[in-house]
Amino acid sequence: MTEQEGPSREMLRAHRQIFWDAWHKAQADLPINALEVRIARVIEMHPEYHHFFDDMDDFLDRDFEVNDGMNPYLHLSLHLALEEQLATKQPPQAANAMVHLLTVKKMDRHDALHKLLEILAETVYYAQRAGQEPDVEAYARRMKELAC
Repeated sequence: MTEQEGPSREMLRAHRQIFWDAWHKAQADLPINALEVRIARVIEMHPEYHHFFDDMDDFLDRDFEVNDGMNPYLHLSLHLALEEQLATKQPPQAANAMVHLLTVKKMDRHDALHKLLEILAETVYYAQRAGQEPDVEAYARRMKELAC
């Protein structure tokens, strides 16, 4: 997949469907798996995006433009990726940065997550622009700097 092509419409719909299903199952108090629990928690943290979950076709097919601000689906996906990194402590610098922001800087957890998300989002953005894999070493270094 090149920068110009991006993911196919079918791939976007399939990935977004996972978020849609997790949120609606959680709202209906239906059984959900561990991934769906994490997705529902991330969505719960963002009431400003809840209205996107009112219309499935719009949610699955909407194109979010750069000048519209952060793509909500991308934002939720980055949150989910970061939560996984923190849970597994991979890279350890991200987990250390989170602890530092919470304990030393006394930041609210969601605000601290957003501070880390800025670095993750930039890392992914520059990798996509270059058509390369993310620079994991640079990412870890930036997280380490955040914890100083």
